[in-house]
Amino acid sequence: MTIEKRRGSTNRGAGFRRVAIAVLAALLLVGTATAQVTGLYYQEAKKEGRIYVFNTSERFKSFQSAGEMGTGITLIGRGPDGETVIAENETALDLFLFKHNLPAYDRPSPKPPAPAPAFPKTSIGGRLYADLGSKEIRDDGTGVKSSDSGVGIDVKRFYFTVTHEFNSMWSAQFQSDIGDVGAKRYDVFVKKANLQLKLANEAIFRLGAADTPWIPFVEGIYGQRYFEQTITDSLGFGSSAEWGLHFLGKAANNMLSYAFTIGNGKGYSSVTRTKSVDFEGRVSSEPITGLTFAVGGYSGKRGNDTDASPAKHTANRFNALANWVIGPVKIGAEYFTADNWNRVTQTTADKSDGVSGWLQYMVDNDWTLFGRYDNAKPSKTLNSALKLTYYNLGVQWKPAKPVLASLAYKYADAEGGTVSTGNGTIGSTKAGFKGKYNEIGLWFSYDF
Repeated sequence: MTIEKRRGSTNRGAGFRRVAIAVLAALLLVGTATAQVTGLYYQEAKKEGRIYVFNTSERFKSFQSAGEMGTGITLIGRGPDGETVIAENETALDLFLFKHNLPAYDRPSPKPPAPAPAFPKTSIGGRLYADLGSKEIRDDGTGVKSSDSGVGIDVKRFYFTVTHEFNSMWSAQFQSDIGDVGAKRYDVFVKKANLQLKLANEAIFRLGAADTPWIPFVEGIYGQRYFEQTITDSLGFGSSAEWGLHFLGKAANNMLSYAFTIGNGKGYSSVTRTKSVDFEGRVSSEPITGLTFAVGGYSGKRGNDTDASPAKHTANRFNALANWVIGPVKIGAEYFTADNWNRVTQTTADKSDGVSGWLQYMVDNDWTLFGRYDNAKPSKTLNSALKLTYYNLGVQWKPAKPVLASLAYKYADAEGGTVSTGNGTIGSTKAGFKGKYNEIGLWFSYDF
């Protein structure tokens, strides 16, 4: 039996209910002890100084036989003469109070629903990169254009991600990568597949395919990966994910962050075992809000050291970044230098380097003007004349939180040979000539 003791306040719904039962109440006030209205039953009885009220004939008959109400609503001292009132349900109680012109029943507030358990929890999301525009890659020496020159729509990337959190420490993530890879149109790759142990913000371990320390970090700083790859990624001097053991974290109130990977060396597209593992790391600092410095490095055989084909060189790479966000302005730069990156299995050695700088001006929360300039020498030792120059200009619009769109122009030229980039192979096969890349269009990113 539920016991409630309430006085004073009048429930908002009481007025409506009074109107709804006014006809029945009028009949009750005539003085009859029993009333029966089509679709609505009411009985009231007194016993041992208590008043019992009913809304169903079954409960009333049971009371007459057993002398007990059973479960009901009890209001102490709410009868016309201070009696205790015991009602079968809220409807019976409303009828009684209205009949005797007593204050309405102030129902207790319903209990809020129990919160959903924090764990386990599964989240599903996706990210789409697409563009619409006109593209031309031309060899000025031969006059030949690349096979992908022309006007059209392209979906560069589609990521589908599932993250499952077992508890506050353990989680797992899977991410597929559907990408435009030239002749192998829209192959599906496993980009991330890892088990994570989070001991603290300062100590997170991942086993499997996961983000590498450098490229995803720079992408987050640059903020326009959907439009253009960062220079290290675009020129193929690194991978954005790797199979291996990863350690990362943040410390000193997030002013210091770090990430280290012991990996197979061939990126997320291959899990090949070799005689040795590769090492990559990054340390970054944000001494004041908006100002970021970072350095990173890589050393290993890039998954090419086997008994059948022993490595002849170790690939090494050094990276540095500086970025400053002050008010509506973001200005930053990335630098890399590499030794023998593409010469691990070759006898001759080589060096490479490049620099990329960007400037972005946020006009308001939705519109941003941007530009970027890159300069790289992919083969300083073997082909010192090979040089790549790149720049872009555009305006970015954010129509909704998950959507980014840019109207922009890209240009690049390569002299002294050909260079493989994220936009295609640029350059000329004829000595003394350049190859040029031009693209204008709309680029889109959509998260869900």
